[in-house]
Amino acid sequence: MTDPSKKMSVLFTAVLQTGGNVGPFQGDTTLIFNRAITNVGEAYDISTGLFKAPVTGFYCFSFSYQADKREQSGLTLMKNDEAIVKAFNSNQPGIQHVDNASSTACLELQRGDHVSVVLPKSCHVCGIGKTTSFTGFLISKA
Repeated sequence: MTDPSKKMSVLFTAVLQTGGNVGPFQGDTTLIFNRAITNVGEAYDISTGLFKAPVTGFYCFSFSYQADKREQSGLTLMKNDEAIVKAFNSNQPGIQHVDNASSTACLELQRGDHVSVVLPKSCHVCGIGKTTSFTGFLISKA
């Protein structure tokens, strides 16, 4: 029989809702996904944009974004200060459409590790209509 005290649920989905484009900035900037759709375990902080691992274990994270073609777009998934995965699109003058991109990574985290999504300098993403999101969940405790 499974000990109920050892079960823990950690999962979140948050979206970027700013009413317009975010970026570009002069330097890399942690995105603050300011609306949590779900935040079981309260490990994602909507005021800082940081997920803080509450337990050591195996986690899965993904992000997706939409951006118009006026400027370069892209995002980077960070574990503490390390870039884990990236997704980018470059602008093509004269082409009028939007970019969509996403990436996913499964990570082993220690309790207290931080995971975030960074908007690289000179890039932008859309903050309208729930088109830019960040999701993570605990697969299993280690």
